[in-house]
Amino acid sequence: MRKAVITADIIHSSKMSIEHREWLLKEIEQKLKTLYKLPTVMESEMYRGDSFQCQLSTLRLGLRTALILKTFIKSLNPSEVHIVSNKSGIKSQEVLRTKRIFDVRLSLGLGEVISNSTTIGTSDGEAFQLSGRKLDEMKKNKTSFGISTNDVFKEELATESALLDFILFNATALQCEVIYWKLQNITEIGIAEKLTIQQAAVNQRSTAGGWQVIEKALKRFETIYAND
Repeated sequence: MRKAVITADIIHSSKMSIEHREWLLKEIEQKLKTLYKLPTVMESEMYRGDSFQCQLSTLRLGLRTALILKTFIKSLNPSEVHIVSNKSGIKSQEVLRTKRIFDVRLSLGLGEVISNSTTIGTSDGEAFQLSGRKLDEMKKNKTSFGISTNDVFKEELATESALLDFILFNATALQCEVIYWKLQNITEIGIAEKLTIQQAAVNQRSTAGGWQVIEKALKRFETIYAND
């Protein structure tokens, strides 16, 4: 059976503070659990402390799910709470936003899956192999988003993934935050309410983050695999 497999690892995890790393891992783990409740994700698993893998129940939503995870992680901007004292000696909390943008190297493999168990660890097949090899290739090429398949759309999707990699590499945390919600079909008015900002700001971040191109790539991908 043909399925989609996502393999990913956190970029520069070893350079993070222990607090930031633990916080990020908890956020990712919680997000994977949330996705697991949807029909999109069949199962997911975190391993080696800074990596995770998902096996999806459908090819059609493979790219959307991959982009949701990518933009979710990149939208996270950690805050640090410092205890400060004013001139009268009264202590208060001051929240400072850091400049670090979390990111993840993510590979989407499309192909046959051989599974004799309900766990990813014992699953195998073309989709797993393509996803893993693509991730290794991305590490060498210093890219962070890729799609790999051996079907007739191989070259087309290679071009599409290179374009998406460029767009996502340059997208800011605030832009990714908006794109993350758009990927879930939330309207700009709805996003503005969630983020407590003006709709004009949502539109500006969406445009600057390359949403129009991302949306076209998604529509093409989901048309190709409409029956999978």
